Amino acid sequence: WGDLAVAGIEPWHVVEFRDLHGQTPAKANNLHIALSALLAWSVPRGWRSDNPCHHVKKLKIGEGYSPWSWDEIQHFRKHARAHMWQAGALALYTGQRLSDVVAMRWRDIDGGVMRVKQGKTKKRLAIAMHKDLRALLDSLPRRDEHMLTNSRGKPWTVDGFKASWQAQMDEPVMKRLREAGLVFHGLRKSAVVFLLEAGCTDAEVSAITGQSREMVEHYARAVNQRKLAASAVLKWEADDGQRREQGFKFIWRRRRSP
Repeated sequence: WGDLAVAGIEPWHVVEFRDLHGQTPAKANNLHIALSALLAWSVPRGWRSDNPCHHVKKLKIGEGYSPWSWDEIQHFRKHARAHMWQAGALALYTGQRLSDVVAMRWRDIDGGVMRVKQGKTKKRLAIAMHKDLRALLDSLPRRDEHMLTNSRGKPWTVDGFKASWQAQMDEPVMKRLREAGLVFHGLRKSAVVFLLEAGCTDAEVSAITGQSREMVEHYARAVNQRKLAASAVLKWEADDGQRREQGFKFIWRRRRSP
């Protein structure tokens, strides 16, 4: 649109622009926000009289990628090729994105701490390593400065890993994981869920994953809901037991009465 007049943009243009990226609704909405900011800037400068983006709704976004359950993680660990599980384990035990996982280097380890500079947010994190992660890293061959390498001993590119990951998930043994809609990024969400279920605070989880406190709180609501629901059912079942016991005592007393 660089050569088009700002005044000529209509709401239907915005709709087409948004829907062009409809397969990735978060990206489409971010582009919508950026375009709206540009057009809003032009209104007080007399380039146009209104912002056409105000007439176009953002796309609905669901709850995002599903976290993997522990049983699903163990199924993948058992049946996946070693270099696929190694990448999945790094994502799970560090709570990082794929792009940050494939970039991890051996020099990033300082004692029992993994140092990460996130590519997306530029945040620098120092993550204490889970004992299972330490055991995994101790078993890895050091064929490159990168922790993760492909079957040829070369460091992964993001696109190369995605292709190999898809091939792995297309195998018949992974059918149950495919049908559950599980993707690599869901392992990062699993890390958040497991940390919250272990009793970590929002601040503690955010310190590991680098996510905002608001994002962690979003996950925490779902975890807390499950815990509260489970607690409620236990109390209900206990109350039912007491009610039955009281009922039996009442019947027994009636039968013994003259």
